[in-house]
Amino acid sequence: MFLPCASLVLGCARTSSSTRVSSTPAPATACFALDGLAADDRGVAEQVLLEFSDREGLYSLAGGLKPVSSDVRALSFRVAPTVDSVALGRVEQLRRVTAALSCGEITTFVQIFTATSPGRAQDVMRNATLVVAHRASLRALIMRQRPYFAALGITPSADPRDVVSAVENAPRAERWRGYGLLFGYPDEAVEFFVNAGVEGDSTKRLVPRDFRRIETFYKFPESRGAAPTVSSFVYAVPKGAPDSDGDRRLRAQAAPIYAKYVAARAKYVRADSTGAVALWRAW
Repeated sequence: MFLPCASLVLGCARTSSSTRVSSTPAPATACFALDGLAADDRGVAEQVLLEFSDREGLYSLAGGLKPVSSDVRALSFRVAPTVDSVALGRVEQLRRVTAALSCGEITTFVQIFTATSPGRAQDVMRNATLVVAHRASLRALIMRQRPYFAALGITPSADPRDVVSAVENAPRAERWRGYGLLFGYPDEAVEFFVNAGVEGDSTKRLVPRDFRRIETFYKFPESRGAAPTVSSFVYAVPKGAPDSDGDRRLRAQAAPIYAKYVAARAKYVRADSTGAVALWRAW
């Protein structure tokens, strides 16, 4: 797992095996430079950055505790028998927006998933989401998990887009393993998720599990009709399992980041959901 350092967005991360990665801080004016975007795109960029920040993307933005985060602005669009040109226009706007949302080690991009899904009637749908990655943290992960990533043709200098694409297109169990690693889950949780998935494929039954959650500003209901109280940073563990060293370490590393973010959000984010760029430039 990765430990936050003093300069979180522009600084470094450290793995549990003490591999250190560092970077040169970028000038604040170079961070999330939105001036080249049209007014509508700038508004979307501010909202996207806030959505990442309010969810588990916080722990990628703030120093790479999570090398990669996604599931922001997820959308589905028709690709057959005809292409939904309006939805494709939204994808194009998100590509413009994410191209501007970079700062030091932080990069964001649109991910198009490989598999399609059925829609209404004979429609074929394709799914997409937004991804934020911390380059230095991702490099450290690739070095720490060299055998896994080497088998996918991934080396430490690989572009985050290529890393995510290689994991997305890996065989089923290795795809699960790769996403667990990218999303910063404890190693033992990743192993459980992979093994439970393989067993579930064989037995056609869900392996019993509990869930661990790391605090996020955004909350959603745990059940239908309930108040929004559940954080979005979640991973599975065996049913009845006690906290592992990895669970405790991740929770301890995340707590000061979350506390700092809540205070900064109250200071910078306005009612119209703008202010995230200023927040991260000041962070």
